[in-house]
Amino acid sequence: MLASCTSEPVKKQQQPSPEGPPEPIMQDTAEEEGQVITLVTPETSQKAPEEKSKYQIHTRLTDFHLLSETTGIAWGITNASLRLYQTQDYGETWMDISPSSNVEFGSKLVYGKDIVFTDKDHGWIVRNMQGATETVLLHTSDGGKSWKISSLPKSGTVTALSFVSSQQGWIMASGSSSKGMEEKLLYRTNDGVVWHEVMQNTEYPRTRIPGTVIPRTGSMIGMRFTNPQVGFATVQELQSSKLYITRDGGSQWKSSAQVFRSDSLDRCGSVYAGTPQALGYVGEEVYIPVVCMVEDTPEYMGYFTADNGKSWNLVSFPMTGDPDYGSIQPVFRRLHDGWAMVNGIVYHTTDMGRNWKPYPRDELLTSNLKKYPKVVKMQFISSDVGWLLIETEDKKRSRLMMSTDGGVSWQGL
Repeated sequence: MLASCTSEPVKKQQQPSPEGPPEPIMQDTAEEEGQVITLVTPETSQKAPEEKSKYQIHTRLTDFHLLSETTGIAWGITNASLRLYQTQDYGETWMDISPSSNVEFGSKLVYGKDIVFTDKDHGWIVRNMQGATETVLLHTSDGGKSWKISSLPKSGTVTALSFVSSQQGWIMASGSSSKGMEEKLLYRTNDGVVWHEVMQNTEYPRTRIPGTVIPRTGSMIGMRFTNPQVGFATVQELQSSKLYITRDGGSQWKSSAQVFRSDSLDRCGSVYAGTPQALGYVGEEVYIPVVCMVEDTPEYMGYFTADNGKSWNLVSFPMTGDPDYGSIQPVFRRLHDGWAMVNGIVYHTTDMGRNWKPYPRDELLTSNLKKYPKVVKMQFISSDVGWLLIETEDKKRSRLMMSTDGGVSWQGL
């Protein structure tokens, strides 16, 4: 059992007072600070727009996640400190919900691996062990006003996080690993605080690992649960991928006999899977992005299920584009509602990616892609509202954009 090592909240970074917000920022020619966002002080965040105390900052964003049409989080790492922000008004203003700078981070955080929020109030952040420091878990239940820290002394390195509610969640961690091999441990919580081990492959002889656990072969790509019982985990082996499914809350897992075993993949030199994506708020739809490498050229595909993994469809997407300019692997909100960007043009599909409709090239998006050509992430939370994060080639600067018409047009946040 893994429990909190302290009941005291982690002290947050000091916020500017409403009486004396920082001076307005000044632009510089280097532009290395990142994009500008408007922050509101916590004391005035719930007041009318004209009564809020506002100030602007430069920030470098590396990832984001939409929680609703109006609400989302975005973050980056500055001088080893996590800078985490939340908006509840379509990105017009933001609140700084960062944990204490005393908790240092060595690399950028990825949603679903290092950070998860189930709603605007409940979130978890993993800080994996660094040198002599152990892996810790930060948890907030008040929207980042305070953070509590839990020790995960036996977990090793956390490789995936998944929650189906503010109470029920799972942590996948790896113990010792070597080339092509990885010890895997799965923990579950039913109250969002105390964690219990539900699966491990570390205590069995290498040749006698039961068929009901995820084996040591391969490394964890990602994990997603769609309800308290059903979960999906993708594992990367040397040149192929595997999908494991649980239907008892994580205690027992079974390799899928359908996924990654299609004749359509035989021509691929290597097959790389992404993290399983649960589509919709509550349902049985899951999408697994797939990259098929053919003579060093990537081809995008996707596995889809509408019945929680009992049956699957493999769809080959017809477009790839230049990964260094305005292109990203297709993303889906529901099985029949997906988007892609190819060479700066946004496409939409209503049939699991078999056919795509191009939108006219957006003027502002095209202009921004000249400075920020690499697409980091795209997510749509509804058929209308989506966010897009783009960055420079050197990854030093980024821009967050939003669409409110299903990807037809874009504006800066």
